[in-house]
Amino acid sequence: MERVVVTAAAGSFPGLAEALRTLDVAVEEHPLIEFRAPPDWAPLDLALDRLNFYSAVALTSPRAAAALSERIALRGNTLWPRDNPPAVWAGGAATASALNGTVGPVYTPIERARAPLGVAETLARAMLEAQVAGPVLFPCGNSRRDELPERLRQRGIPVDEVVCYISVLASEPAARFAAGRGGVLVVASPSVAQLLIRACSPHSRPDLVAAGPTTADSARASGWAPAGVAAHPTADSVVAAVRAVLARRSSHE
Repeated sequence: MERVVVTAAAGSFPGLAEALRTLDVAVEEHPLIEFRAPPDWAPLDLALDRLNFYSAVALTSPRAAAALSERIALRGNTLWPRDNPPAVWAGGAATASALNGTVGPVYTPIERARAPLGVAETLARAMLEAQVAGPVLFPCGNSRRDELPERLRQRGIPVDEVVCYISVLASEPAARFAAGRGGVLVVASPSVAQLLIRACSPHSRPDLVAAGPTTADSARASGWAPAGVAAHPTADSVVAAVRAVLARRSSHE
């Protein structure tokens, strides 16, 4: 029986393991990244105290949205301004959902029939097309890609990046162990892709399935071309990508 190894952080893709098992494969979960609270909440608290200063808030991950939502709830839901609040932009439905209704209306990019882009690039383009003015608050992790702030700043829009969670990678031995457990490896972040590339010999790599275009681009640029790429970072898209890889593997046997 084929074995699929999921390296995403615990809770990142609810229901993914169960959905993968419907493909008649063995599934193992070996998280190679975990997320923790930042060592200091003061920068985010300062930004929340001056929300009226911002015209927009941009969120590119459910993790950032959840951290922001939890901090607002802890500080008191009346923290969100009633008059002239900033527009909230989320990279996708999962990110918008993670806000748990703690803010006002949430805008998400409209899907278009074009080459898939990463979440940050897609969100930046949508905000620019909507003529969002600055400054923009960008709650994010300590390890992140810079497409969104770079694109906005190129158009003269100020962006304040504020860390609301930190990412902690597993060790290289842990990465090698996870990669050696299966024939298909699900990877959900560029940082984990880079960890696996450092840890694994090019001669003993399983098929990699990237949970989104951004992760795929990172792996491909470093010499580990994904065997499959999920169109979106969702459980359904990941399952579809794994199914396609398994079908190709079966046809080559």
